[in-house]
Amino acid sequence: MVHNKRALEGESEKYSVKAIKRTHLDSANLPPNPQDGQINDHGSSDFTRRISKDEEESLLDDQDGQLKLNPLQELSVMPHIWAQSRQEVCESFEWFRSYQSGVYFANNVTKGYLLSGFPAKRDGFFHCGKLIISHGGGKAESLQQSKGQMKLRLADDQKAEDKSVRALLTNYRQQIPLVLLVDDRYALFPYNLGGKNITYAVLGVYTITHAWAEYEITKSGEKHVRFKFSFQWCEEQDVRTYHPYNITETYQNCHRPGLADRKCSHCGMPSPLIFSVGWVCLNATCNLFWHLPGAGDDLIPDELSFHESFLQLRPLAPLDKGFRDINPPQPVTKPSDKITTLQSFTRGMHCKRCGRLSCRSKWEHWECAHCHNVLAIIGTIRPVRDLRGLQPTVNFEWYFVGKNSGMYFATYNGTSSYFRRGKIHHIQHNSRGPRDLARLDTLFEEYQKQAADGRLPFRRWPLRSVVRGVLLTNYFSQNCSSFFPCLHYDDRSDAQVKQAECLIIYQYVGGTANTLSWEEAPTAVVDAKNFIEERTKQALNDRNSQDFLFNEVLSAAYMEKQKMSGDILVMDGTGVQQYYEHMVEPTNFRIAATARLINSDRE
Repeated sequence: MVHNKRALEGESEKYSVKAIKRTHLDSANLPPNPQDGQINDHGSSDFTRRISKDEEESLLDDQDGQLKLNPLQELSVMPHIWAQSRQEVCESFEWFRSYQSGVYFANNVTKGYLLSGFPAKRDGFFHCGKLIISHGGGKAESLQQSKGQMKLRLADDQKAEDKSVRALLTNYRQQIPLVLLVDDRYALFPYNLGGKNITYAVLGVYTITHAWAEYEITKSGEKHVRFKFSFQWCEEQDVRTYHPYNITETYQNCHRPGLADRKCSHCGMPSPLIFSVGWVCLNATCNLFWHLPGAGDDLIPDELSFHESFLQLRPLAPLDKGFRDINPPQPVTKPSDKITTLQSFTRGMHCKRCGRLSCRSKWEHWECAHCHNVLAIIGTIRPVRDLRGLQPTVNFEWYFVGKNSGMYFATYNGTSSYFRRGKIHHIQHNSRGPRDLARLDTLFEEYQKQAADGRLPFRRWPLRSVVRGVLLTNYFSQNCSSFFPCLHYDDRSDAQVKQAECLIIYQYVGGTANTLSWEEAPTAVVDAKNFIEERTKQALNDRNSQDFLFNEVLSAAYMEKQKMSGDILVMDGTGVQQYYEHMVEPTNFRIAATARLINSDRE
């Protein structure tokens, strides 16, 4: 969403694809001109004039037939709700939490819809964005990368039973509003989001006024059914939540009821008058679908324009109070029970100063990634007794060796046997040792204290990922090391690698710059290293004492319902890291310390 201000700043060298039909206003701060495809003083529209064949060819690039690029307007104000990554949106904005699909729905009701990429035929951005027509539901023809090569994924028919389409149809039939978002790749949006380093912006609350099926001819010449939806801006929402068009007064008198639907003589289903060529049945299961009545077997032409009445804004039902203000609430920074490790504390924040959505990347507080506005977290240290009585999420024995795992299990105690890929030593917790229990309890609380005041810098670091934008880890981590602050596992290396607890060896996600030396290490991490070395020596007492002096400890914190790697194990040998995966899901808040011994020859 963008503040309700005019945001036009002259010419721009930034470009984007523009549809063949005129779909948005020019940059001049002048009354609309009907001859230019604008809304005239009486609210009628010339948006739908069909461009001639010569005009269409002049808009296409000579080499690949793509639409030529047209200049975008620059934003003079920041959106009221915006983000730079998909994760920031999904973790901070409850109306859209889909990492892959453009349609976010729950319980068969659509909550958010993302406008992105190139438009399909007959997609449109009308009335300065108060009316948007878009295709939705997936199954479009697209290029996908597979094994390093780009392959064409063929299109398929959409059906009303498809999950995304079904959810959108639920909103249409029950007139449930939803939230529209736009990204910097949406070709019909006339403003340059990328110029302000904005990837995603929230447009506001819309209602689906029409939903219909139509035929689409793909680039490969195939004909497929596509569902289209017209989204209309809801007037009663917070005016600040709209993008920079000053349109409240300009279009306040252009609402018209539109033409009544007409029933098909064959299937009996009603369809609206959408195209200027005439009324057609838009029920994809009807034999007369996409045919003009009395026109025989010929389909209506692929080049179509919208009927003038169809593009008029409709009177809408009063907007429910729950949709009038969709601004994310501020995080609870001082809970009454003082517990700050619940799942709700993994969510992001919406900055009231600049509008940026930000993930929580620091343990000690929320911080806006744009203006660095800070929301301090005031809680308490969770004692072990609060977590001791929790039952695990799954029931399993302490150990289990799968038949086809390639692992062998020694059924006798007190003897160590050799296995080609390495060995796993399982150290069960000594529940009858009160001294060790007290030591571990103190260590657990020290980790929390030092993380809360920043002495132990728990952070969520960006993953090395192929997804667009930044993707932070699911957990908070901190690394201390002597030899290799930035580790990279090499299958060809003969390095000796040992690890206590289960974490697959990988280059530390925080990088060299964010790894602390042992001279800088927090005391909680040093104490954890000492405890792991003692327990490992007990398990591997036939080894040289130098084998138990670990030179790296990775500490990780997991909040409620976050998955973690680990059980109390000693993993001896590089083969364990190369060939086996291991993961458990804790019931609640956990802190894991993983120690490694890295041979310096591996460099």
